[in-house]
Amino acid sequence: MNIGIIGTGSLGRMLIEGFIEQKICQPDQIYISNRTIEKMQKIKSIYPLINLADNNKCVLEKADWIFICVKPLDLPFVFQETGTSFPDNKLIISTLLAPGLEYLDSLIKGKVLRIYPSITQSTGHGVMLVAFGKRVIETEKRELLDCFNRLGKAFEISERYFRIAGDITSCGPAFMAYMTASLANTAIEHGLDKSLALDMAGETMLGTALLLKEKQLSFEQMINQVATPGGCTAAGVQILARDLSPIIADLFQATREKEKEIINNVTESMQNLF
Repeated sequence: MNIGIIGTGSLGRMLIEGFIEQKICQPDQIYISNRTIEKMQKIKSIYPLINLADNNKCVLEKADWIFICVKPLDLPFVFQETGTSFPDNKLIISTLLAPGLEYLDSLIKGKVLRIYPSITQSTGHGVMLVAFGKRVIETEKRELLDCFNRLGKAFEISERYFRIAGDITSCGPAFMAYMTASLANTAIEHGLDKSLALDMAGETMLGTALLLKEKQLSFEQMINQVATPGGCTAAGVQILARDLSPIIADLFQATREKEKEIINNVTESMQNLF
């Protein structure tokens, strides 16, 4: 099986690294294309056997599974080059925020699905959200999910929940990193050495994740183990309980509004070209 990656930005590169590092396929089974040749050459310097395609159409000809990892507004130009009719042995896999499956299923003559990966999956951990188009058959679904589960944990869910789940799984690493960095930055403001504070924060974030997983603790159990009644942690948790929920609600609202804006722009762009 050959894999194609159209677009080698952070998401495309994450998939390439994940497929190779988790031994899902060999570098010579991967075909990549990108508008900027330098980005592809940088990847080839790490994986010399990877195939650099001359164009997107070449990727579609060579690969069985084709991951589209371009920016949403660049999708119309990809389909202008490749067309929208694909053989039954090809699977078109959109990693884009928009358009949705219903639109893709109506536009594309072929098999299509949407995934919402996480940058953490290059480590073999993290969550990928998956929703299948109407033409993807059960054996293909199982094969895809088996593959995706080797990059972390794949959840097949209704596309209607992609936004709210994606705020946890895909946006979450940035949100969690920001909050953890805020702890470190406040400590720095109070005099702690910067490199020490950041190292401590990162190691604590890692240790917390491992403890939750290895001991199979719930978040509530973790909080209760650390925040003993009457202690310093409990006092801090009270502040979070009071102030954090409205901030998280605003965060979810902001991502939802931005998604609607992107969907409207992409839909308008697609309608102008097709």
